[in-house]
Amino acid sequence: MKLIINAASIFKGGGEQVVNSFINECKNYPDNEFHVLLCDNIYDQLDIESFDSSFYFYRLDSRPASGLIHFIKCMRYFNRLEKEIQPDCVISTGGHGYWRPKTRLVVGYNIPHHIYTDSPYFDMLPWKKKVYWKFRKIFDLFFYRRADAIIVQTDDVNKRLSKLIPAKPIYTVSNTVNSHYLNYDTEKKFLPAKSKKEVRLLTLSANYRHKNLGIIKKVIPQLLQRGYEDFRFVLTLPESVFKEYREESITKYLINVGPVAIKDCPSLYDDCDFMFLPTLLECFSASYAEAMVMETPILTSDLSFAHTVCKDAAVYFDPEDPVNIADKIIETAENKLLQKSLVEKGKKRFTEFETPLERAKEFLRICNQIKSK
Repeated sequence: MKLIINAASIFKGGGEQVVNSFINECKNYPDNEFHVLLCDNIYDQLDIESFDSSFYFYRLDSRPASGLIHFIKCMRYFNRLEKEIQPDCVISTGGHGYWRPKTRLVVGYNIPHHIYTDSPYFDMLPWKKKVYWKFRKIFDLFFYRRADAIIVQTDDVNKRLSKLIPAKPIYTVSNTVNSHYLNYDTEKKFLPAKSKKEVRLLTLSANYRHKNLGIIKKVIPQLLQRGYEDFRFVLTLPESVFKEYREESITKYLINVGPVAIKDCPSLYDDCDFMFLPTLLECFSASYAEAMVMETPILTSDLSFAHTVCKDAAVYFDPEDPVNIADKIIETAENKLLQKSLVEKGKKRFTEFETPLERAKEFLRICNQIKSK
């Protein structure tokens, strides 16, 4: 099969993790021919020399949606490439990718805002943002309806999306970890030496509004009021964003390592005690699977999407209530039996997800199936 992988529109976050893993796992299927459209954020994290002659890479200087003129140029460029390559199928794991090729198109769905409309996230938005998401939903669903098949990460997302886009083939392929997590080197350290009693909570996330990272600034005073001082929240934010957290009363309790390459993330889990994710919207955060395989107990939001993925392998809190969050952190940090139970349940739950190789195999199977139709 001759396949175009459209990763040109992927910016950061989970989309990067998925397409990076997929591209690397495609090395195991050399009978196919892979043409990869991508920008430097994806290209720079790939070991290009490890790919054989069945791979062709096409680098763009910026994402198609970075401007109208650039968008038009990209679409024309993609159309010319398709005419030259004559692919059997195009797959865009990180979303609709804006481009509708003439051949079959398979896309990944990862916009929880359109299907989890009961999230408290929408209550905190100003009216202009609410209007934005209403129009954005119309815009995105227009592109998704033009695809030949859609891939989602949980059955719950499948059911919800099927109501918005009926009569469209929608396949569930679970998210999982990058293969770096299955064979990792933790010798490279990003965090300072840890005191004996220090508790570290890792939030491996960009600063999207729906990630709700601002709640950390409210949780820290609650922990201190309870006399709980030997803790640190570990963040991976660009310095330009982290400056928002430089408040004298809380800076001492934060460690920011900046954005970290996918291959180096296991080291962070290895040096932290808990994975902390106060998110308000997700389809399937890879952080859940990563914490499970790294045997790191999970503390996360008491919302349906989190329960769908983690089930009994997490401690849940009210993501809008800093008092409740502080209580849950202390209760979990002081209960070694609970931590052990969470780790064991997480390891068991992780076996129910696809492996990186199985996910890639399923992506290719779906492309083959759609191509045949």
